[in-house]
Amino acid sequence: MRILIIGQLPKEIGGNYTTGAANVVYELSKQREDGVLYYTYGTNITDSAAIKASSFLYQYIGYKFRPFSMLLTALCHPLDIFRHMMHYHTVDHQSILRFAFYEANIREAIKRVQPDLIHVNSIANVSPVRFAIGKSKIPMLLTCHGIFYRGDEKDVVNRDRNLGNIKLADAYSGLTLESLNEYESILGIPKNRVAVIPNGVDCKKFYYSPEARAKIRKEFDVKDGCKVFITVASVQERKGQLVFLKMLSMLDIDFRYWIVGKGPDEEVILQYVEENGLQGKVRMLGYKAANELYKYYSAADIYAHSSWKEGQALSELEANATGLRTIINKVIVGTIASDVTSPDYYILDFEHVDFEELKKWVLQEQSDRTSRTTFDWRIIASQYAKLYQKILKSK
Repeated sequence: MRILIIGQLPKEIGGNYTTGAANVVYELSKQREDGVLYYTYGTNITDSAAIKASSFLYQYIGYKFRPFSMLLTALCHPLDIFRHMMHYHTVDHQSILRFAFYEANIREAIKRVQPDLIHVNSIANVSPVRFAIGKSKIPMLLTCHGIFYRGDEKDVVNRDRNLGNIKLADAYSGLTLESLNEYESILGIPKNRVAVIPNGVDCKKFYYSPEARAKIRKEFDVKDGCKVFITVASVQERKGQLVFLKMLSMLDIDFRYWIVGKGPDEEVILQYVEENGLQGKVRMLGYKAANELYKYYSAADIYAHSSWKEGQALSELEANATGLRTIINKVIVGTIASDVTSPDYYILDFEHVDFEELKKWVLQEQSDRTSRTTFDWRIIASQYAKLYQKILKSK
């Protein structure tokens, strides 16, 4: 079964930028599930970089300028191309030439791979994929990593892009139970047509290390009894680091807060730290390579998932794999794949904080900490393989 994944790829293998969705696509592309062979077209990687990243022919495929191919297609199928361009303009609200460029490159990827199924990882890519498929009978699975159109009719661009493209796919998957409701209530896709498969985590890369914990806590002079909170995310208002810090500073416990990541809120957080005498309690750790993150997760006690808007954060899954307890912002509780009613999770209502209850949860004794493998990518890849087979059988 040949699966062609369409999505972004991270910088580490040549992508122009890295996002959570790019990391997801890359991790899935590396899986070796029985009966499934993954090929990946990266929307943000050049073909030359993709070739260098590949360990077998066409494992990764990138973009290149194809003026003659685009011209030939336009000459041979002028009405089709006109229809595609009108769709890109009126539905996607995107540059006609840019999306025609995407379409030509995806068509070339399909020609090379001859896939049994195409797995698209963003609704923004659905229309060029559908038009590149043409009259072929290749089914398309769309995975939405977050549905950010909220049904606002005034949000014309997102309304047209989401509602105008959603039915071009043949099958659908989301990351959480919340996405089931969003598919149905916002996009008009019945729940029984949507599979729920969460993101995964590489448990060989993210695990609990007592040695790393001891080393980093000693390096940062963390005393016994001090509770270390950590957030790994871009440092911006939507991720909630400043709001969490303000709440934490009122909790009346011995704490440290480590913020991993970079972003526009760094200066305002540093200013708050200075104005409130928190210099010894807050560390802005900046960017950390993925293969180093497990050390900081291991050294911390609680993951602060303070974001106000998420699809499904990989950092929360990484923290879970290292055995961390987690505080979740109430407004994104539906994006969590784990059982949030377990003692390892605390749902925090920032507008009505019960400081005594929260303090009691933070200071409670924790059983011996161990790594977790619930969301290992091997398990997630197996779930996708079963979904691919189901889609192909229903063709």
